[in-house]
Amino acid sequence: MWQKHLKVLAFVVGKLQSNNIRYQLSGGIAGNIHGSSWPPHDIDLEVGVADFACVAELFADVLKVPPHHLVDDEFDLLLMTLTIDEIEVDINQVEDAFAITKAGEHVPLSTDLRKAERHQFEGLDVMVQALEDLLAYKRLLGREADVVDLCSLYHQAPKFETRREA
Repeated sequence: MWQKHLKVLAFVVGKLQSNNIRYQLSGGIAGNIHGSSWPPHDIDLEVGVADFACVAELFADVLKVPPHHLVDDEFDLLLMTLTIDEIEVDINQVEDAFAITKAGEHVPLSTDLRKAERHQFEGLDVMVQALEDLLAYKRLLGREADVVDLCSLYHQAPKFETRREA
């Protein structure tokens, strides 16, 4: 199953990169890239408002759910969903995105795509949400199992400078 995710990831990232669209992988895939062993489900990534409509056009042929304002138990944000080879790819806009805490509080996610880190993963060159930012996000959502896993990765991670895009 993981090979199917890698194929979809390569397709999506390749299309974004060839169109000079700034993005970052987030969610479970970002955790995997940082060393987590979570089983892959979908692919989550984030883009800026300036590119959101363009991304919808680039992937119009695989757009399962068009851009819409999603409000659920955890999020209040703009989102679209692609389906490629039976794998869902959720793409959200980073501006005006909020997490909803277990207490019902709307907290701005304050994602800065300039903080994304470049990683080599399974032969792919990808931009990934920084581990410390992923950990803060999972804490905010109250996903304790994810937080425990990410904390172990964070404390084991070598302390070196990761390349970030300018």
